[in-house]
Amino acid sequence: MSAPGEASHRGVELDAFRDALALWASGVAVVAVREEDRVLATTVASFMSASAEPPLVLIALGPGAQVLPYLPEGRSFGVSVLAESQGRTASVFADAFPVGASPFPAEGDPVIPDALVRMRCSVHATFPAGDHALVLGLVESVALSAGQPLIRWLRSYHRLVP
Repeated sequence: MSAPGEASHRGVELDAFRDALALWASGVAVVAVREEDRVLATTVASFMSASAEPPLVLIALGPGAQVLPYLPEGRSFGVSVLAESQGRTASVFADAFPVGASPFPAEGDPVIPDALVRMRCSVHATFPAGDHALVLGLVESVALSAGQPLIRWLRSYHRLVP
């Protein structure tokens, strides 16, 4: 970890870089894989559309993300875009050791049933990117619910005010 004021790359201070990115408002999603009788999941704010044809999404995962070792090419995974009432769920899976009852169904796709968007994907490719891995997922199914998204801004969760 860099000391305060230390340049991380080409004169950009790591703290200034993190502060700048905290000003970028984004939706919040939980990425999950089913591994035998359990679901491993991680909260991400770095999730985006990568292509419409074929339907691809891109997710950035840090080295400590629980799901990362379970995402080889071809592996199925779920993406749950969280609704505004799901801030607690986001916090649980942002933790390295999530505690509490699982919101995932006992069988089937590892998606949160009451999430705003539920996608089943398969790993199309994975790329190293600095201290993260970029996972490109081929979207195989999509289900939608009515509601507003949970937003991440200034290092905390917020509601979207239309």
